[in-house]
Formats: sequence, structure tokens, C-alpha cells
Amino acid sequence: QIPIPSVPAFQPSTPIPERLEAVQRYIRELQYNHTGTQFFEIKKSRPLTGLMDLAKEMTKEALPIKCLEAVILGIYLTNNMTTLDRFPISFKTHFSGNYFRHIVLGVNFGGRYGALGISRREELMYKAPVFRTLSELIFDFEEAYRRCWHTLKKVKLGHCVSHDPHSVEQIEWKHSILDLDKLTREDFRKELERHARDMRLKIGKGTGPPSPTKDRKKDVSSPQRGQASPHRRNSRGDRRPSGEKKPTDSKAMPDLNGYQIRV
Repeated sequence: QIPIPSVPAFQPSTPIPERLEAVQRYIRELQYNHTGTQFFEIKKSRPLTGLMDLAKEMTKEALPIKCLEAVILGIYLTNNMTTLDRFPISFKTHFSGNYFRHIVLGVNFGGRYGALGISRREELMYKAPVFRTLSELIFDFEEAYRRCWHTLKKVKLGHCVSHDPHSVEQIEWKHSILDLDKLTREDFRKELERHARDMRLKIGKGTGPPSPTKDRKKDVSSPQRGQASPHRRNSRGDRRPSGEKKPTDSKAMPDLNGYQIRV
């Protein structure tokens, strides 16, 4: 019989860095999926609560996983670490005429950055939270790619993920998209630090990322909303949170999909 890895359990006194090591050890014990078949279907547009249900299923099945599944699992296993900030980091690289994509879960604890994840390469997954800035962390990944003969082309950074496992919010996967072919080295560093500053400001305004509705009202200039013309939500990704009344007016209204924040 193949042994099933045990989901890590922590004492309240266990330091966060030790917890992160245990979470990464568990992810590594599941092993990287080399079969060519993805065992778990992950739709990035699903609300956080649905993705957490999927992560729970991963712990029960204990099947090999790939990088995106490791990110979802990392969020699930760190939800009770409320002093830890988590955000997705995606990489696009070029090697031998082909493009490759990879994703890890960035973490920030006590002002120090690190990462959780899984990869075929040991140096492209776990990073202990020892980096003083976000740019130092990303440059470390870039150097690791360089040692694998890959050229880093793009970096996509998301905002911090809510610690509420029942949240109906969607994960913001790509708040900042940085194209290294269009940025100087110094501009790349500045953009990374700008994103880190944006995350700190967003967290400082509340206990977690604001809901999509609040975010839209605050950051986007939307058409004037009248009592007789409520906004219509067409996409599945824009489902209203539970408890919000469904509008009764079925007249054609502006589509809010175009008002999602893109940088």
C-alpha cells in the first residue's frame, strides 16, 4: 500500500515559518504529477469557497498535483494563519523556442517574502520567508530560471487572498502584469515594489481584500445606478453573494464585465 501523507496540524504556539515548512513538506510528499493527466479541474473563475472545497478533496485523494493545484492547496492549508498574507505569482518563460508557464503562492510574514508551490525543479517552488522585498523574491526566481536555461518573459502578480474559506470572492490572479521585454531592470524593480505597496495599502484598509462590489464602487467610475435600472450580471464569475436580493427588472442593462480592474 502506498502511504497517504498526513495533513499538517499545528499547535497555537508553532511559529509561522515552521508551519510553512510543514505545509511545503506536505505538498512535496504528494509529489509532482508527471502522468500527463490532470486529476483535479481547477477553474480560476470559481469563488474561493468552491476552490477550498476542491482543496479539501485533494487532501482526501492524496493524488500527485501540479503547480496550480499546489497554489490552491497552499491557500487552504494556510487559511488559519491570519498574520500571513498570500498572493499568486505567475511566470512565463522562454526556452528552446517554446514558452512555459508556472505559478507559486507568494507569502509575506512580518515584512519578509517567500513562496509555496511545487515544480519539477526544486529551486522553482519553496522559498523560505527571508526576502526583505518582493523584488528580491522575484529576482531569486529569475536567477533560478536562468540556471535552468530559461529566460523570464512575464510576471503576473495577484492581490492578497482572503482567509475566509467561505468567501464568495474570486481570487485576483493578475492585478499587475509585468512584461520584461518592455521594462528596464530598474522599472521592473519599481513595478514590483509598487505592487507590494498596493497590497499593503489594501490590507491596511481592512482585515482582508474588499469584496468585488465594494472594490468596483470605490475604484471604478460606473454609470449612474437608478432605482428602476439595477445592474445586470451576465457572467457566471459575477454571481452575487448569498443573501443579496435578485433584481426583478429584466430590462437590458450595462454589462459590468468591462469594469473589472486591469493593470
